[in-house]
This record gives sequence, structure tokens and C-alpha cells, in this order.
Amino acid sequence: MKSMILGAAGIIATAGALPAFAADMAVAEPPMETPITEVAGVYDWGGFYVGVNTGYGWSNAEYSAAGTTLIDQDLNGWAVGAYAGYNFFNNGFVYGVEADVKRDFNDERFDVGGDTLKAETLWGGSVRARVGYAIDRTLIYGTGGYAFTNAALENETTGVREKDTLHGWTIGAGVEQAFTDSVVGRLEYRYSDYGKSDVFDAQGLKGDVTSHSVMLGVSMKF
Repeated sequence: MKSMILGAAGIIATAGALPAFAADMAVAEPPMETPITEVAGVYDWGGFYVGVNTGYGWSNAEYSAAGTTLIDQDLNGWAVGAYAGYNFFNNGFVYGVEADVKRDFNDERFDVGGDTLKAETLWGGSVRARVGYAIDRTLIYGTGGYAFTNAALENETTGVREKDTLHGWTIGAGVEQAFTDSVVGRLEYRYSDYGKSDVFDAQGLKGDVTSHSVMLGVSMKF
């Protein structure tokens, strides 16, 4: 009899503990996942591009004969042109090659020895290397290489006119900004030295032409 009472008590105690045990067995909710924030990709400067530009040039033509400077004339004016190149992009560094052509509008007239002369540079261009560093969509670069220009000197009193293509070098720097994935704007400064020329050798004059230019451009990248 005593054992039956103890057994019944054990069954009752077990039954009373079942709700608490069931509560402990409740399945825990999985932890909330932290939302993943996407990071914008770094702009890729690599690839081919073509563009157009315009700006202003400060040129100087210095002509001499028999060791005496006869002409020292500024040839300042606007220019329009086009350029194309290819960039390689590696861990922020940008390097490549670029070529450009331009048309100058800078003719100047002046008097020498009673004659009226007109000097001008007509068109020119360059082939250059470029090296720079990009901070996402902003590129700061340096550039340098071969440059040429076609110069003319005319004696409007006598009608004698000579033209010559001058060869030299150019160096400069600039900054570019990628406004979209394919549209890139730029501001560039360059100094060019075209060396000596016999552009007016018929009059015994040798010329040295140099220039400073600031150009604004916009290009399409492919």
C-alpha cells in the first residue's frame, strides 16, 4: 500500500513538471542577420578614349640673323583640337599613351625694317606618355613626349611667305574627373619647345618657337 502511494506521488510530481520542461524545450529563434551594405566599386580608368578640347595658348616666336635678334614676338590666341589615347589601370596607378592635334588661331602682325610681317602657328600636335594616380573618379597625372607645330612667317610688304614644321618636346600636368562611367572632363597645362627653325630662311632668319597652353577637354571612354 505504501509503495502504491509513493508511486502515485511520483506520477503527480512528474506531471506537474511537464509544463516547465516543455517551456524549456521551446525552440530558440535564430539570431537576426546583419544586413550587408554594398560598397561602391572603384572607378576603372583603363581603356580607350577619344575627346575634344579647347583653350588658350601663349606662344613666343624669336627670330634672329647673324647673331642679332630681329623679332621677339608673342603669338597668343585660342586653339581647338582633339585627342585619343589608351590607359592601363593598376591599384590606383594610371599609365598610358596619348596623341593630340590642334588648330591655332594666333597670327600677329608687326613691323621690321619698314616691312610688315605676320607670324603664326597654324596647327600642331604631340605624342606623349601619361602617368598618374587616381582617387576613385579623380585622376591627377603628368605627361610628356614629342611635339610638333607648323609655323608660318609672311612678309606682307613683299609677299614672301614661308612655312615649316617645327619639331620639339612638351611636358605638362593635368587633372581629370569622371562625371559618368563613360564621360570624363579634364583641365591640362603644357609647355612646349619647338626648337630652331629656318621658317624664314629666305630672309636669313632663324626662328625659335615656344608655347604655354591651358586646355579644357571632354572625352568618351570605351
